Amino acid sequence: MIIPDVPMGNNRQNHTMKKIILLVVALMFSAATFAQQQLATLNHQNHTTAYYGADALISAHAAAENGDIITLSPGVFNATNISKAVTIRGAGAWADTTGGSTMIRNNFNINIARDNTYHLTMEGINAYNNIQCDNAYNAQFIKCNFQWIGVPGSSNASFVNCILWYWNTSSSGNTAGTQFTNSVVMDCNNHAVPDTYINCVVKQNPSQASSRMFQNCVLYYNYTSGSTPSNNSTTSFNCLYVQMNADSNYTAKLYAPLASHELWNERGMNTVFKTFNGSVGENFELLDSIANTYRGNDGTQIGIYGGPMPFDPRVTNPLIKRINVADRSNSEDKLPVTIEMGE
Repeated sequence: MIIPDVPMGNNRQNHTMKKIILLVVALMFSAATFAQQQLATLNHQNHTTAYYGADALISAHAAAENGDIITLSPGVFNATNISKAVTIRGAGAWADTTGGSTMIRNNFNINIARDNTYHLTMEGINAYNNIQCDNAYNAQFIKCNFQWIGVPGSSNASFVNCILWYWNTSSSGNTAGTQFTNSVVMDCNNHAVPDTYINCVVKQNPSQASSRMFQNCVLYYNYTSGSTPSNNSTTSFNCLYVQMNADSNYTAKLYAPLASHELWNERGMNTVFKTFNGSVGENFELLDSIANTYRGNDGTQIGIYGGPMPFDPRVTNPLIKRINVADRSNSEDKLPVTIEMGE
């Protein structure tokens, strides 16, 4: 914004009036941006820069270098294609998490050079559009809620305490080594790639799960009369297979080579989960009788609330708790802003 000269009696008065106008403009700008509750801080070599508004993530990523940390406040941010191996920390992927949720809207791509010294990390992010992960070696996603993610080239990626409504892998891409831990995958596509699932809840067609390994998981699918899936080469240990159709005769014996690995069977979702029936917006808590009956190889319950990292939506990174704006500029005509971080 350009501040015009003000016709005053002398230079000192002129300078004073400019200073007052600048202060008023700065305060008006601050009030407008903070009301939107959109703030991104970029930490680069112990130096922090703040960006405001719906495009704050776009600006922070543009200024970032590999290895930097971007922290997002609660609110809705416009997406940007991610081409740098940074850490992006949100306030949480669900509305009821401490401090609210951080949402990224619009589709975006992830494409990071494989030989990068650093790797991408995202925590506490809700992305309710499509994510295309073209290249992200060793990427980590923690406590995120993703609507749709396609991964033609994301080998060795890991998902911890995440919910994916649709996981789309590619048989022609490099997706080997992806691991899910205490996460939910609402729908897997039919490409056979060597993913690993530990203490997860997964919608998985047995005949389309070749090369995948499941451990301490709850697997579910719905077969109708006449649909006969074939055997497959999946490896499964201490898993429960739920036939959503309570009237169907198809059971986990379709994982024929795995019978000796403790593969149990139940029919009907309401015989396994407290509320979950395979739809969006419900939790994944097992009935007490199921949780106490079916145990993983570590002695804890199967599913997302057992195992090494029981599901917890609360983020582990520091949150942006409070933003304090000074009521006047300093001797350098700058308006001090204090950002308070906390857990």
